[in-house]
Amino acid sequence: MDKKSKKAYTLTVESVYEILSDAQDDCEISRDLLLTYLDMDLSNEYISFLLSEVYWTSYSVIRVLEREIDTAVLTEDKQFLIAEDSLNILQSLVVSKHAALGELRGLSVSLEKN
Repeated sequence: MDKKSKKAYTLTVESVYEILSDAQDDCEISRDLLLTYLDMDLSNEYISFLLSEVYWTSYSVIRVLEREIDTAVLTEDKQFLIAEDSLNILQSLVVSKHAALGELRGLSVSLEKN
C-alpha cells in the first residue's frame, strides 16, 4: 500500500489571527441573532438554519485554529506551518460559512457589527 506524503502549507501569522478574529466575531453575532430569532414568533426556520450554520462553522474554525496555534510550528520567516488536513478542514468550513452568509444577506439579515 502506497503511503501518501503529507503536505504542509504556510499562512502568515497575521492571516491566521485575522481569520480567528473574524470567526470569533461571526460566532458571537450569529449566536445572539439566533437566540433572538428563536425567541421571536417568526416562523422563518431557514434563517435560523443559516444562523446555526454560521455559528457552527465559526465555532469550528476557532477550534481548529486554536489547536493549530497551540501546536504551532513557525517557519524561519515567521509563518505558521499548517498540515494539509487542517487546511482542507479550514477551507471547507470557511466556504460553508460564506455560503450561509451570502444566503442571509439575500434575506436582508446582516451579521455586520454596527
